[in-house]
Amino acid sequence: MIPQLMKPALLLYTTLFAALASCTNAQNNGADAYGSGTPDALDPMSQASPGDRSNNSGSSEKLTLHPVMDAKTGMVSYRMPLPESWKIMTPQTAEEPHIVGPGGVKVYYRSGSTNMFSNDPNMQQVYQMSGQAMRRPMPVDAYLQQDILPQMTSNGFQLLKQYPLPQVAERNRAYSAKLFKSAPSQEQHSALGTEWKSKEGKPVFMIVNMSVSQGQNDVYWFTSFQLLEAEESRFANAKRSLLNGIINTQDNPQQIAAYNANEQQKTNQSWSQHNARMQQNQRNFDQQQRTHRETQDAINKSSMDAYNSRQESNDRIQNRFNNYIMDENTVTNPEDGKRYQVESGADQYWMNSNGEYVPSNNALYDPNTDPALNNQQWQEVEIEP
Repeated sequence: MIPQLMKPALLLYTTLFAALASCTNAQNNGADAYGSGTPDALDPMSQASPGDRSNNSGSSEKLTLHPVMDAKTGMVSYRMPLPESWKIMTPQTAEEPHIVGPGGVKVYYRSGSTNMFSNDPNMQQVYQMSGQAMRRPMPVDAYLQQDILPQMTSNGFQLLKQYPLPQVAERNRAYSAKLFKSAPSQEQHSALGTEWKSKEGKPVFMIVNMSVSQGQNDVYWFTSFQLLEAEESRFANAKRSLLNGIINTQDNPQQIAAYNANEQQKTNQSWSQHNARMQQNQRNFDQQQRTHRETQDAINKSSMDAYNSRQESNDRIQNRFNNYIMDENTVTNPEDGKRYQVESGADQYWMNSNGEYVPSNNALYDPNTDPALNNQQWQEVEIEP
């Protein structure tokens, strides 16, 4: 089968919204090294609004552990307990769902905003000079009112209710705690359940996830979402099933260990290069005795180097967490060195000069020889670990 030509990929650092998925999804009912048997079923609505407690048993359908594969390593990334009739999909466009089920069940994953704030005057100056705006962290319900509600309202949605989801927040915290961090930080995670009615009268459930990482002087915070739609008769049970699946997701410790080892190696290399630059800067300063202006420039450069080193590490951690939430891959085009977000589900990706790409699971496939692709020039891009 000839791979379908995708829409132009989004540059990783030119947008705050990631659209698609990072891990290759597959279904498998078999056991593995970190879990097997019947998945647990909580009462996730015990943390929701009082009006939802009347049917807290949820769906009576059998639950199945749906595995999600990491396309880069071939390892199971995590397993999610969902109704047996539900299926984990690999979206081909931004409009397609990540999970589908009977009764019009569709679940979409979306990333939100990425923000940073610092009390460091040098960092504030760096942001000001680059034209970027800092933003202080806020409670998740304030973010709902300031950022989400205006957009949803303008698209015809009415907010019916909102309630905290502490078990979802704890699940996010527990996963983040397993990941390698290049510097100590204090993390706070919160999650909010929101229920909406579309202009057509259809129910929609949206989980708003917020993560805040507090360092010595800097705060990084970002948001992501899961959106559920279903027929009204199925909506309450589908909502419970999704919450139960998220709360009881089982991570693969081997896959996390492999990721952490790779991140630690990158961080060590980054700091070694940074220290070498700092030593060379000091030697140049001692030898040349530059003027006061040149000295100030060297100090600013050192601050920028330290910032870039921290930023790169934080970007990798943030990108890893977003990729986990969103199921997406990051690739690098060797022709121009730029990084792109692409849909997952393939072992190889080929890209043209317009940012369009072709996914393939066939190691022998070459789109440059494919007449169906209009004789365009395609360059294979690298999937980042």
